[in-house]
Amino acid sequence: MRVVLVLFSATLFLAGCKRETQEAVAQAKGAAADAERAAKDAASQARSAADQAAAGARSAADQAKSAADDAAARARAAAEEAREAAANAGDSARRSVGSTGQALRELTAGDQVLGILVGAGSAELDVRPADGPVQTLLTDERTTWIHRGASAGAGGFPIGSSVRVTYIVKNGQRVAAQVEAVPR
Repeated sequence: MRVVLVLFSATLFLAGCKRETQEAVAQAKGAAADAERAAKDAASQARSAADQAAAGARSAADQAKSAADDAAARARAAAEEAREAAANAGDSARRSVGSTGQALRELTAGDQVLGILVGAGSAELDVRPADGPVQTLLTDERTTWIHRGASAGAGGFPIGSSVRVTYIVKNGQRVAAQVEAVPR
């Protein structure tokens, strides 16, 4: 996890916090979130394998590694470290993944919101996440809209759509960099 933190810190400092860098970091965090989910699955498998011989634990780590190979290169490094922690102790892996996500949020100014689209205007949208109040995010001409893997316009997202919004923080306001339709 230290490798990911150093990589993100260096990227932010060298790029001067340009919007392109923030978008890249926000998308990398999306990949890290996918790797986090894969690492949680690996932790569950590793807990049951921990009662077996060392060969069983290595097998579970190999299965987890094959699932993480689909993630981006930055996410692979985070998943590998999480799998090693899961092989040692399942509870330790959960704490590592949680603290890594928190550290990434603290080091960068963007994140993601996964929820239901409850409102959309010409320059903002409202998303209701599963575990919290409605969140309002600004949109601009650089906001990309992706529906079924292809570029789409804001009109292709009716109210009630399930979306993942990757955003950056610009001048203290959350600005949607990418709005992606996701299956329920």
